Amino acid sequence: MDTHGNGFGYGGSYSTNNNNTFQGHAGHGPSDYGASSSGTRKTYTPTSSTSSIFMPSLKRCANTLDLSTQLLKSSVSMLDEATSGYPRLKTIASHNKKYELVSEQDIALAQEEVTKEISPQLTFLSEKVANIIFALEAKEYELMDLVNVEKEKEQRRLQLQKAASSGLTNIKKLKSLTKRKEELSRSASELDDVLDQKRQQFSQLLKRARGGGSTTLPAKKHRRSPTHESRELTKVEEERKKEIARRNRELQAIQQKIEDKQKAVRELKAKSESQDGDNSAGQDAFTPTVPWNLYLPHREFLERFDADLLVDERDKEAYSDAFMRLSEAYLRELEPQQAMVDIEQNKLTREKSRKLWQMRNLCKQLFPEDSIGITMVRVLEMLVESPDSELAYKSERVQAEFPPEEERRHNLGRVVTILKDLGVVELAVETRIPEGQEPQDNGGQELEEQLIVRIKFEDN
Repeated sequence: MDTHGNGFGYGGSYSTNNNNTFQGHAGHGPSDYGASSSGTRKTYTPTSSTSSIFMPSLKRCANTLDLSTQLLKSSVSMLDEATSGYPRLKTIASHNKKYELVSEQDIALAQEEVTKEISPQLTFLSEKVANIIFALEAKEYELMDLVNVEKEKEQRRLQLQKAASSGLTNIKKLKSLTKRKEELSRSASELDDVLDQKRQQFSQLLKRARGGGSTTLPAKKHRRSPTHESRELTKVEEERKKEIARRNRELQAIQQKIEDKQKAVRELKAKSESQDGDNSAGQDAFTPTVPWNLYLPHREFLERFDADLLVDERDKEAYSDAFMRLSEAYLRELEPQQAMVDIEQNKLTREKSRKLWQMRNLCKQLFPEDSIGITMVRVLEMLVESPDSELAYKSERVQAEFPPEEERRHNLGRVVTILKDLGVVELAVETRIPEGQEPQDNGGQELEEQLIVRIKFEDN
């Protein structure tokens, strides 16, 4: 049926229920065929000829409809992808944003306020950490001292045991060698006795041979017996000489072994004594300025004083004995005080080593860049090692350690400036007269001024 109400679009024959036929034409409605709208209902069925005509057109319409449906689906999917971000953009666009400008001065003031608020806490925490580190370092040094003391005790005990065992073995060997020497000397004396007896017998036989001999013995035997006896005595004497030479060689070897053992024992004792002296001396050669450091040359001074005195020759021996007794008594009185000084010196040496170790670590941690920390440690060590705790900036020692042409490598100038700003050292310009020269008047040659770097003490 046509959608426009114009009847069928194509003409054809249709049959009705009452077997009435009519032929329809395109562009005409049902009224054109004489049918009434209020009449009887009629059913139109297409014939086979009409269906064969309309099938290709219907197929084309169905294909076109499928293509349109697919195109519509693809368009809908593309629209969905294109409009997926619209809700988010709508939400963003619905917010109102306000922008304000802040001046650099306000930003700097805010930074200063934040710094003022944070810096006390940071300072407190850094001091707390430093105190904890120093406490742990002190505890570590105490433990190291205890460990060193225990190690020294163990080493001394082992050395004493070794020396005792070696001494016992040496004593046993010495006793055995002495016993063997005595046996060899006894055997040598016995051989001497045998040789004397043989010589006596030989002399008696010679006397008999020269005097005619005994009548009981045959003449042939008297003539041959001295020669036979002489040959036997010669053999015995040669064997005895060989035995004596062999035993003398053995005796010399034994004596050499004894001397070697004694020498080894002496070297071992000297080594143990030197190790004890090294352990008591500490790690660094630090000598405090106390009056008891004159204890060692006291005896030499007393001996020279005794030799320089003019005393009567008759009383010189008695005076020397009395002076020696007084000197020994004086030195015995000084000995306990010297022991106390040695103990205090060892304590100061350990404390100095600990402080130097702390100083090295602190400088390397505070100034790790451009080798400043290493140079600072070396400068402080040189200042501590110098007798007056000062150094000439242009001295040979400083220039040898830190060449001026390598200033960019060691940064000595920066190090001295940093130490001066920290209040560790102070700078002074002094005019010093070289040793062996006398000061000159104003008309003489001007003396060179030197820049002195010295440790700044609290009382300065």
